[in-house]
Amino acid sequence: MLCYRNGLTNIGIPKTAPLSYLGFDAEPRSLRQAIRSMYAPTADQWSQVSDIFHDDSWVDEVQGVRWDGPHWIFSANAKQAKPGNEDKAIHVFKAGDTLADGNWVSRIKHNDVSHPFAGTHGSDDHGGQLTFFEGRVYVAHFWAGGQTTNANVIVFKDINGVLEYWIEFKQPTSATNHRTERAEFQTINTWYGKFYTCFGGGDIYEFFIHEREGPQAGKWTQRAITLKQPVKFVRGACFSPNGHLYISTNAKLAGDPTYQTIWYYAALNGHRFGVIPVLLRRQRTTNRAKTLSVRSWRESALPA
Repeated sequence: MLCYRNGLTNIGIPKTAPLSYLGFDAEPRSLRQAIRSMYAPTADQWSQVSDIFHDDSWVDEVQGVRWDGPHWIFSANAKQAKPGNEDKAIHVFKAGDTLADGNWVSRIKHNDVSHPFAGTHGSDDHGGQLTFFEGRVYVAHFWAGGQTTNANVIVFKDINGVLEYWIEFKQPTSATNHRTERAEFQTINTWYGKFYTCFGGGDIYEFFIHEREGPQAGKWTQRAITLKQPVKFVRGACFSPNGHLYISTNAKLAGDPTYQTIWYYAALNGHRFGVIPVLLRRQRTTNRAKTLSVRSWRESALPA
């Protein structure tokens, strides 16, 4: 049986602390959710799902991948100046199909997406990681040419790739080092549907919380998860249903540079539970594309 008071000690808080589960910025919807977030997954709660390798044209600079149930959805930020390049695009593949050139169910090229700023077009884009939430796909985005000092997210309906709207993120300020600058979209907390962003370089101390809906969409809420151990080289993030924040990084595993790492934290207060090593596979690449590696794990549900 999981216990709230015992769970507090797992995230660095004394069990006698007068702290209600309602006092956390991550806003768990119930006491049960809060308790689950305090317990890190153990080895027997992990299972590796698949290991897939492809060296196709479309896989150049893949930035992120999400699963919506029947499909894999990829964001690819291909270099437009490269000979034989594929367009920067969102690619959707049916589950079980080969992830090969031209075998996608649908593709949305950045050049075909209308831009909210005059004079901008797809070749200026940086399309980053993406998230699937409640029937929509959210893609991190900013303009390399600096047409705006803020980052954005592009929102698509998960039906035929219809563009709904753009959301611009207002610049947050770090409470740790008072840094203020563009923060890039990383993920959505599935507990209550808020956006989370972080800065693009240096030590990352916070994941900032932004509004997702209504006229305040993109506004920083003045709240954040402060990571008890800062992370570098963030490439993307996601929340598990158990309330754990997983951050994919290019940081090498201490003592073994053949591995990169995924860091995982309690969403309640940023307590780091541990690091997952991800083996780097160094394979030859063509002049058109990198080798795509899809390596997936599943975190099973914690007991009530």
